[in-house]
Amino acid sequence: MFKSSYHILITAIEAYGHINAICGFGELLVQHGHKVTFAQRLKYKKLADQHGFDFISFDEEVIGAECEEEVLKWMDANAEKFRQEPMERFKNYTEEEKESAAFGVEIFRKLNQVLIPILDGNSFDAIVHDGLDLIDCIYKQTIPVISSLSAAPLVLYEKGPPGMSGLSVNSDPKLWVEYQNYCVDANSKRTENFNALLKESGRPEDFSTIRWVLPLKTIGFYHYPADLDYIELEPVASGWHRIDCYVRSPDEGSEFELPEKLKDKPGKLIYFSLGSTASNDLIIMNKCLSVLARCGHRVIVSMGRRGEKLNLSENMWGQEYVNQIAVIKKVDLVITHGGNNTFMESLYHGKPMIVIPWLGDQPDNAQRVVDKQIGYRVNPWDFDEDYFLNCIDKVLNDEQLQERVKKISENMKNSDSGTKAVKMIEDLIVKNKGF
Repeated sequence: MFKSSYHILITAIEAYGHINAICGFGELLVQHGHKVTFAQRLKYKKLADQHGFDFISFDEEVIGAECEEEVLKWMDANAEKFRQEPMERFKNYTEEEKESAAFGVEIFRKLNQVLIPILDGNSFDAIVHDGLDLIDCIYKQTIPVISSLSAAPLVLYEKGPPGMSGLSVNSDPKLWVEYQNYCVDANSKRTENFNALLKESGRPEDFSTIRWVLPLKTIGFYHYPADLDYIELEPVASGWHRIDCYVRSPDEGSEFELPEKLKDKPGKLIYFSLGSTASNDLIIMNKCLSVLARCGHRVIVSMGRRGEKLNLSENMWGQEYVNQIAVIKKVDLVITHGGNNTFMESLYHGKPMIVIPWLGDQPDNAQRVVDKQIGYRVNPWDFDEDYFLNCIDKVLNDEQLQERVKKISENMKNSDSGTKAVKMIEDLIVKNKGF
């Protein structure tokens, strides 16, 4: 029986984790015979080409580097707080600090502005977006609008600790309430601003910095392996479905060749990345590099946009951004900030992790690694060099831990959850067309 091919728009907020994840979702759709168009800034056209997507560029005169620059300014202004334990960083915010934390509304206004002509000037059968719940023109579409959550899914469970708290499901629930109270107060101005934006569109004021995701327009998919999902906290929020993996393919389909500098060096091979955001914190980066310089192993470093200010030791090689998936496939250990994109890519390729969380969902993933005994958590707010070194040795010598990670990898690769997700999207499109 002939299966229809549909034209699906994918788009995401401009952050590498969100963009890489939505490209993985787009690849899943292409593999099932659908035409995918990716809408983002012009700098991402090459990414679209290599994944087999059509591409529509945002109007650079409107959006430009707005999102990247605003996030960087916000990060620099709050760097000291991000170096604190999640509970502590939200305590006793002044009104000025609440205002500083409230960035983002104008970014979403500009995103709405650039997406309106794209949606009005093209014919799509559905939209899959990541992180754009607030966008008015997406919400008002008459075609199916599907949400992708590329962050860790703890935010989708009401019974457990607050999402992004880094608190274990086994911790004292009194801590959950305490964290929530501090977080809600510290982010009160941001919540007020985002809910005002929703009210302007005639939508319910449903934004919360505890849950982040808004009620779904149709259905949503989150990206997490069944072996790590929070089944002890079920049910998950209404309308959300797990996909065990939609990991993108390597950049340009290339293989990673070990640099000459490291070929004659001893030891295992480690990949170190704190992601596109935390890598801007040179204090944290230099602390980590100081330890890795004496770990006795070879290290591939993703240096980030401020990489020219870092000094790599003889056992290290790095670039501003590396072909991450191609690198992960070759290494023995991943040391990461725990952003869900890198987290999923590492698990998919069967690599154990040490997670050094900084913000967002990273502390949740760091704690899940510990709770599920597949790696270690090293907190930047109580950074202990000897403990970090000990964690490296333990991971590289723990065969049982490595086997647990490999089993997760196998289950992710064997899962049919992606195929089921595409079928659900197809069914939505068929229903919307009235077939």
